[in-house]
Amino acid sequence: MRGFARAIWVAIGLLAGAPGFAADLPTKKPAPAPVPVPAIPSTWRYEITGYGWASSIAGSTGFGALPTLPYYASFGKVLEHFQGAFMGSVVARNDMFIGGIDFVWARIGGSAVLQNQDNVLYGGKTDLTLNEAFITAFGGVRVPLGVPNLDLYGTVGARNFYSGTKLTVSGPFGLFNGTESVNKDWIMPVGGFAAQYRFDDRWFMNTLADLGGWSDSATGQALSSVGYNWTQNISTTLGYRVMYTYTHQDTGTNLAFQPRSFRYQQWMYGPFAGFKYGF
Repeated sequence: MRGFARAIWVAIGLLAGAPGFAADLPTKKPAPAPVPVPAIPSTWRYEITGYGWASSIAGSTGFGALPTLPYYASFGKVLEHFQGAFMGSVVARNDMFIGGIDFVWARIGGSAVLQNQDNVLYGGKTDLTLNEAFITAFGGVRVPLGVPNLDLYGTVGARNFYSGTKLTVSGPFGLFNGTESVNKDWIMPVGGFAAQYRFDDRWFMNTLADLGGWSDSATGQALSSVGYNWTQNISTTLGYRVMYTYTHQDTGTNLAFQPRSFRYQQWMYGPFAGFKYGF
């Protein structure tokens, strides 16, 4: 009996110590929280630029059976007849690729009185409006030269050029009124390069050139500018730009079976200033 009682007390002791024993047993631990992966910042940079181009123009043009006539106008003369313009570009680039669009549109116009007394419309009035626009789209790949602070890209693209001329002639006393319009546009492939060299965190230099065309057309441009970063996002540039455009398009024959064509050759050149926002 005494042994039975001792067994009961031992069992009671074991039961009393069971919670502590269970607490010492290994338990299933919760899964560790996932380690946050830091977001890799994009290496793409986007640049939106508005600029003004103080361009002089020189060239020659002709239409139909009329002779090809030369012309020239300094920027000061162009400014006298200036009616509107828009110029800007959008560029995206990273350590490997570049792409962008450059757009220029300008309109000039004026009126005059016919002073040639041999002309049957002597004393009449003429109104002339000229519209010109071109848009260049390009893309390219970086050339790994290994030069510190230099980004050089080989580029290919296309340029669409538009030329529109409207001439209105009104004779004296309203005896004659006529309007003639010639609108032409053409697309040319181009290839070249774009480069940027950073002197330091503030000063930089941009250079761009391209050349292209077909058998009946040609185009090319070159520009160089020096820029200053006022903030991380805002910079200004000052430079010089030259552009050449040529085309010769057959347009059939007239009623007298004389060959007709559109002939256009022009140089545009002058300084420019730009304001750029990058992000």
